[in-house]
Amino acid sequence: MVWKRNLVVLGAGQLVAVSAMGIVIPLIPFFLRELGMTDRAALERWSGLVFSGPFLAAALMSPVWGALGDRYGHKKMVLRAVVGLAAVNFLLVFVTSPTQFLLLRLAQGIVTGFIPAALAITSASTPRDRLPEAMGKLAASASAGRLLGPAIGGVLAGFLAFRHLFLLVASIIAVAAFFVAIFLQEPPRDPASRATSLAAPLREAMRTWKLRIALPGLLIAMAAISMTMPIFPLYIEDLCGGDIDPKVMTGIGFATVAGFTLLASMLLGKVSDHLGLKRLLVVALALAAVALALHPSVTGIAPMLALRALLGISTAGIAPVLHAMISREAPEGMRGGITGLANSATILGFFVGPVAGGWLANAVGIDGVFRAAAALTITCGIVAATVLHRRGGERKIESLPRELPR
Repeated sequence: MVWKRNLVVLGAGQLVAVSAMGIVIPLIPFFLRELGMTDRAALERWSGLVFSGPFLAAALMSPVWGALGDRYGHKKMVLRAVVGLAAVNFLLVFVTSPTQFLLLRLAQGIVTGFIPAALAITSASTPRDRLPEAMGKLAASASAGRLLGPAIGGVLAGFLAFRHLFLLVASIIAVAAFFVAIFLQEPPRDPASRATSLAAPLREAMRTWKLRIALPGLLIAMAAISMTMPIFPLYIEDLCGGDIDPKVMTGIGFATVAGFTLLASMLLGKVSDHLGLKRLLVVALALAAVALALHPSVTGIAPMLALRALLGISTAGIAPVLHAMISREAPEGMRGGITGLANSATILGFFVGPVAGGWLANAVGIDGVFRAAAALTITCGIVAATVLHRRGGERKIESLPRELPR
């Protein structure tokens, strides 16, 4: 079937693209030092800019690329994204100053747009009753990329010079672009249904009540989930004392969340068949709130890792489900633009959450950050449950109105 082949191609391409974005993350301060920045305070400031800049640029550009995909074709946007990433990584080989490094990282955020295009093609080509499963697998590939990217970068940096590593990454992305060009098949679209302007998806999102709830809910939920990220190493340091290396345990804690998110995403379709998308979302938000609220109470490594596993499992049922619900509500000609808005909401959540968590830590302490994140998450769950109760929630998703190419 075409949708299954597309899912394999997009999942593999997304894995490569997300990994490529993350490979440089553990190398940022060391590469800046290689570029001549020796002052510790300046190194910390520039590391933060180089780290966060691409995410903000990607959030701003994601709806634009999504809307352009509606107009010119989403396969073209996928190819543009992977070719652009390959070009930026190739140019990193020739960087000679921190400013050039920052500008190219910003360019990396600007040219991305793989995820909204992938979501749009998947939404258009996948049978509606298989959409949660497909979205879960795409989320799994993104989670795997976020996990593998920094790990690969850290390992390869021990064997390769930074510039050789950038060249290797550019070559791998170029190969991925070749396979996307050959094997990805975008379903036919009705030219009359294409969005007439870049603002049309935003107007549609403001007009449709489900989108008005789901898009801000996605941003808030992702902000709550990511709020504890910047203070988690300090939490681990307090938990471990002097018995265990906190750096190692911090990595294990993050990897546990990512790993269980990946595993749970694989089962998302089957679970949604039993619960329905809306009920699955409510359950996932409630479990995430419990996991976050209990973090300050644990006194050992084992229960902490159990809570991290629960947080990973619940996270798998939040973003993919909201993306599936948003895609289901998007008109055919605006699917890319609206999934672009959803991707921007996700990225902005991961941008706002850590900033808010760092600020809250100074005001209410580390335990207070976990409780605030739990409160925000359960609030999202209550809103979702209220909407479910008032509007009802069909367990089945209607089939597409026309036969898909096979």
